[in-house]
Amino acid sequence: MPHQTHERKFGRTTDQRLAMLRNLTVSVLRYEKVRTTEARGKEIRRFVDRMILLGKDGSLSARRQAIAWLPEPELVDKVFTDLNERFPDRRSGFLRMTRIGHRVGDAAPMVQLELMPSAADERKTKETAEAEAKPRRRLGLPRRRSAEKKTAAAGSAKE
Repeated sequence: MPHQTHERKFGRTTDQRLAMLRNLTVSVLRYEKVRTTEARGKEIRRFVDRMILLGKDGSLSARRQAIAWLPEPELVDKVFTDLNERFPDRRSGFLRMTRIGHRVGDAAPMVQLELMPSAADERKTKETAEAEAKPRRRLGLPRRRSAEKKTAAAGSAKE
C-alpha cells in the first residue's frame, strides 16, 4: 500500500516528469491560460503557486530559486513585477481550474487553467459590463383579437 505518496508519477521517469511540470509551469505563466488534463492541472497548481509566492517574497534567494525553475528571464521578471502587483493580498489559489469536458481520443477529463484576475480587474469588468448592458427590446408580437371581434368577424363572413 503506497502510503504518503504525494505526487502523481504520470508513468514517466523523474527527469521526464520534472521537465513536463516545468514546461507546464512556463506555459501557464507565459500565456495565463492553458488546456491540459485534470491530473496534470491538479499537480501543476503547486508549482505555479510556489513561483508566484517567490515573486511576492522578492528577495535575491527567491529570485535565484525562480531562475533555477523557470528557464526564461522574461518570465522571472513577469513573476517578480506584474504578478506580484496583481495579487497583493492573496496568499495562495492563484490558478482557476475549469472543467471543459473530455478529450476526444482517450476520454481523459480536461481542464482549463488560468491565472486568477486581480480584484481591481474584476471590479473593472463588472463596471464595464453594467455600463454596456443595454435594455432589452421587447419583441412586437401580433396582438390577439378578443373573442367578441372573432365572433363578429365570423358572423359577417357568413352573410
